[in-house]
Amino acid sequence: MKEPRKPIFGFLWPKPDPDAPVDDAFVQVRPVRVVGRGPVRIVPVVVLSAITVIGLGSALMSALVTGALVPTIVAAGVAATATFVLLRGWVVGTYVSDEAVRIETVLRRREVPWADVASVDVVDGRCPFLGTPIRVSGSRSMLRTHTGVMIATHVYSTSPDLWLRAEAFDIARLRLEHWAGR
Repeated sequence: MKEPRKPIFGFLWPKPDPDAPVDDAFVQVRPVRVVGRGPVRIVPVVVLSAITVIGLGSALMSALVTGALVPTIVAAGVAATATFVLLRGWVVGTYVSDEAVRIETVLRRREVPWADVASVDVVDGRCPFLGTPIRVSGSRSMLRTHTGVMIATHVYSTSPDLWLRAEAFDIARLRLEHWAGR
């Protein structure tokens, strides 16, 4: 008997387990995104993924044909770095489970147990514009720990996932607050 084929990038959109318990003992173990990827994030990442695949294939073929060792090693290092950053760009976001909230950035992962979170606050101020270092006025959901430390999430009004959709920001903010109140 044949098993159904899985998509190549299926790990980016995991499907829930149909055999998981649905009673009061249900526990969300696998982290889920608070907000889905928006079109402003999807389009550049898909285009860059296509360019990377085409560029890596072309570089590999030309390196095999020419036999140039030093440029091949340098190109391989640049390609590996670009591929790493690109793959991390797919997973950037705020994830929640019953145990913790996880904030994924391009270069690091920060996980805070819900027991350490005192509240989820919306702070008005300067937020990144579409995930870039440019700061503009906006609102951002911040996690306040019991020690008073404020931790920024990816739920902000100028996020590439929520840009120009005020209702999406409100829904994501409420979803994060709901998970904090569990």
